[in-house]
Amino acid sequence: MTRERFDYIDIAKGIGILMVVWAHIMIVGWTHRVIYAFHMPLFFFLSGMLFQRDKYPSFEKFVSKRTKRLLIPYVIYSIVTWAFWAIFKYIRHEEVDSYMMPLLQTVISQGSGAFMVHNSALWFVPCLFLVEILYFHLCKLGKWWCLLGCFGCSFLSFFLGRTYGESWWFSPPWNADAALIALPFYGIGNVLAKEVGHSRLTSTAKDHLGICFIIFTLLTIPLFWSAMNYGECSMGSSSYQCQGWVFITRAFLGCSWIICLSLLIGAVDVSNGIFSAPKNYLKWAGINSLDIMCLHIPIKGVCMIGVAMLIDITVNDVGSSIFFSFISFIPTMLIVWLVIKLFPLSKIIQKYPF
Repeated sequence: MTRERFDYIDIAKGIGILMVVWAHIMIVGWTHRVIYAFHMPLFFFLSGMLFQRDKYPSFEKFVSKRTKRLLIPYVIYSIVTWAFWAIFKYIRHEEVDSYMMPLLQTVISQGSGAFMVHNSALWFVPCLFLVEILYFHLCKLGKWWCLLGCFGCSFLSFFLGRTYGESWWFSPPWNADAALIALPFYGIGNVLAKEVGHSRLTSTAKDHLGICFIIFTLLTIPLFWSAMNYGECSMGSSSYQCQGWVFITRAFLGCSWIICLSLLIGAVDVSNGIFSAPKNYLKWAGINSLDIMCLHIPIKGVCMIGVAMLIDITVNDVGSSIFFSFISFIPTMLIVWLVIKLFPLSKIIQKYPF
């Protein structure tokens, strides 16, 4: 059964995944700091908004469906991008510690350090799977106990990380430390969707566009201020340069900011206007966000190297310049679009009955 689609969710995921690609190209500066304040919590939040436990008659059925949706594409993308990475390194005669180890690390799925160097962004997929497995059981406790459990898991992970350092944060497979930290975002997103409802959110935004815009504007100030004045955080590499409560609060600000923006974009009728193409592109990016997440790292790497060679600068120079980053961003997204158009892996897998 195909789930009902909501434009503002697809738009929010589209904005989020474009931010992810941009932040992996433009590796310094204020845009990178703002995006890293909330970009991965946003995807856990949006995934929680779409979770419906009643759709699954049993835990086994849930695991089967989510394995098909997440883990199978993860494994295939890891193998394919590893092969691309290995061939590229070999052709360029670059020194590699081990060709096989990154592929073997697919089982561990860590985004930290030198793990999965062929496609580091893949850490998110099994981490999301683990979050959903945990939340499937937590949500049986009832709304408030469930949320308490989610926040408890999050602060437990922060406590263990602060106490034991790398022996905790760099050890768990499937980024289990990040999965525990992600639970509040997934849980709040799910409770929001159930208590308020997607239809009510969209209709309220459409009826009160001015208020929605004011809220969006007001959220911008604390989000940007906190991004610039507190340390940068990366869930994938288990790097938290601020206290746990700061990270969580700032991330919720960012999630709310993007939800408001997506509601505004979704509520405005641009079907016959000049803005219809950007809106439709954001929806396409949101619908295909999993494939974009899994594809963009090797593609952006090649594009950045190409731009660096063409202009005779280093890759770091490309990633330090908004202009050169934009020059790399455009072909990256064009190639990603072409690959997904020719070979929509996630959609192909969903057609198989297993």
